[in-house]
Amino acid sequence: MPAFPQQERRRHRRMPAAELTLEWRRRRGLFSRFHPAIGEDFTREGLSMVVEPDREPAPGDTLELRAALSMEAGQLDLEKILAVVKNVRRESGHCRVGLAFDFAANRTMRAESTVAQLARIEGLLARSAKLRQRLLATP
Repeated sequence: MPAFPQQERRRHRRMPAAELTLEWRRRRGLFSRFHPAIGEDFTREGLSMVVEPDREPAPGDTLELRAALSMEAGQLDLEKILAVVKNVRRESGHCRVGLAFDFAANRTMRAESTVAQLARIEGLLARSAKLRQRLLATP
């Protein structure tokens, strides 16, 4: 059993549990399927995600996204988020895709509630990352 400082009474350090899951599909097809992706970074203006190389979108494609931020207290879901592929970079065994949200695409994307939800997700992820770094930096 590791030695803990006197003020620490927990056996294991508590880690933040904010996790962003993404799914995407091309806007072209009527019955196109959603594909899973790994979110790399997220801002209220766009995000980058990692996808399988055989399903990579092309620059300029419009994608529909579903995002879910899972936390200990619950889950925050966003659906029908539209984004434009800005860049695609192949790396070893995967493909990194940079997206910019298309706020002019439709009424849903122009809604203040959509912008507020994106900002809320950005804030929660930023706080979670800061807390994670602070916990990992302390001995």
